Amino acid sequence: MTIDVRNTELIINGVAIPFPASYNDIKAVLGEARIVQRHRESSMDKTYYVYDELGLMFDEAEPKYMKKNKFFVDMEHLICYVSCSVDKSEMIEYLPIPEQTFTGLVTFYEKKWESLTHFVGFSRYLYKENDEFKHTNFTACIRGNDSIPNYIEDRLNRTLDISYCPERPKVTEDYNIPQTDEECLKFSNFNFKLAIINELMYEQEVIRPYFDIYDFLKFKKSRANTETEKNIRAAVNYFKEYPVPKKYADNIECIDMDGGNPIYMNIAPLWNGEDDRFDINELTVEELKQFPNLKRMKLMTSKIEKIRVVAEPLGIVCEEI
Repeated sequence: MTIDVRNTELIINGVAIPFPASYNDIKAVLGEARIVQRHRESSMDKTYYVYDELGLMFDEAEPKYMKKNKFFVDMEHLICYVSCSVDKSEMIEYLPIPEQTFTGLVTFYEKKWESLTHFVGFSRYLYKENDEFKHTNFTACIRGNDSIPNYIEDRLNRTLDISYCPERPKVTEDYNIPQTDEECLKFSNFNFKLAIINELMYEQEVIRPYFDIYDFLKFKKSRANTETEKNIRAAVNYFKEYPVPKKYADNIECIDMDGGNPIYMNIAPLWNGEDDRFDINELTVEELKQFPNLKRMKLMTSKIEKIRVVAEPLGIVCEEI
């Protein structure tokens, strides 16, 4: 078996697997794995994909970590870690351990471990591209006794952990409240405004900047806690003040509220969707009349009949999620 580490992919037995990877990506190359699920009190359950005969184990990163560092794809593509087990005593004890040891070759841009240049401050290694040294988006940790060789001929001789963790892009957005002389939409219900902004900013991407709570707090040089289910006040205030130009009203044809909508994850990053803080329980005719093409609303609400009384005469079908 051969594994070659590149910038954003692993070449396993000659097949490129982009990271973060899905189990289907891995399975297409290596076949079925032994799947182990572990419950963790403090965060989401983790799934491990163990290839006993190969001495390999793949496991997942936390979605919130991936979102925070802006490399989240979807809930299928969470695999970011690979362990090549050579010495079982060097495997982290709470992880599943493959039954056999890894007997393959691992290289980095087709170079063995010794030929890489360590990038001080990061567990990364430099590679050369167009005569310029750059670091990869993978980090690596080799375990075991430093007195033994890393390789014996073309076989890895020490346990190796590989992690996909690209550096977070620098903030490029201007998060000052946009100033405009245009006529703007008017809202009496803040949660309705959030639903409209979610559609225009995250779904249609016609208003900017694309609000990211981690970028926003960096821009504001704020140390607000993001490891919380509570609303981050600075984010709430931002959206309260955010002007939504009236020219985009025609873009709104439907509203699909969901607890996982990006706007809520960027106001309360760890919100579990189980309370009613973002429910729309009241709307005015004046608010709705601003959207002549709005025909359907799927709402988080506990007062759907009250909403229907206002919306249905305007030709808007409403349902509760």
